Amino acid sequence: MRPSNREAYSRLTVLKAVIVHALANPPVTTEQSSKWSEQERQDFENHGREQAEALVQNMKNIGSWRHASPQEAKFLQTYGIAMDRQEHIDAIWRKECACVLMWALGLRETWPNIDQETAPETISAIPIQKIGLFFRYPILKSRLELSIKRDLLEAWHWRVRTRQLVEEGHPFPVDEMKKLGFSCFDDIVRFSAKAHYEKGDIIEIIDEDYVFLGKAFRSLAAGEFQFAGSIISERHFAMNWLCGMAPENRWDETPTST
Repeated sequence: MRPSNREAYSRLTVLKAVIVHALANPPVTTEQSSKWSEQERQDFENHGREQAEALVQNMKNIGSWRHASPQEAKFLQTYGIAMDRQEHIDAIWRKECACVLMWALGLRETWPNIDQETAPETISAIPIQKIGLFFRYPILKSRLELSIKRDLLEAWHWRVRTRQLVEEGHPFPVDEMKKLGFSCFDDIVRFSAKAHYEKGDIIEIIDEDYVFLGKAFRSLAAGEFQFAGSIISERHFAMNWLCGMAPENRWDETPTST
């Protein structure tokens, strides 16, 4: 069952808080903190604690705190030297989830380009109002509109994982695929890219491949491929949640299988 308008808006307000908290609390390495005086270390921790407590209190005031997932609640109460670097990076990338939720709720007009990272300033446009019985929530787009975009992001995420399989040297299931006319992973990529292009799902293909940053996906450099995977996986995650694929709408448990 897909989330209601209220649930989707509430989720967006939580995502905004997570992103804001991450932006305001860059992680500090042990090496960096070892050069500080005891007073500097204490001041840093106090500042982080005050920011975190104020953010959580504000979320409680507007009614969004109870919508934070267990992982989000833990992160929002973490600050200073205790801030984990990978959790911090993951929280920053949640801006891609927020971007597609903004589109789904009509808070931005255009669907985001697949190869354009969401600017942090975009998050500031998310309206924050008290969640209550008499607030008129933004309205989600139709099931069909959401499903079409979700399917497209699943295809993009499949392309990410197909390249991963190739780079990791996974064997191609020849016996299963040969009868369908495919002899390698790239045969399937070419077939899929052409099919999506002919349907109008994607506007361009290069060398019968999906296009990212103006290049065939298989031609992306390692850093570009990592960048693509971060954007695509986050957006796919958010659209799966919007389409009701998470058990009882539990955000942390949203699947992204392809």
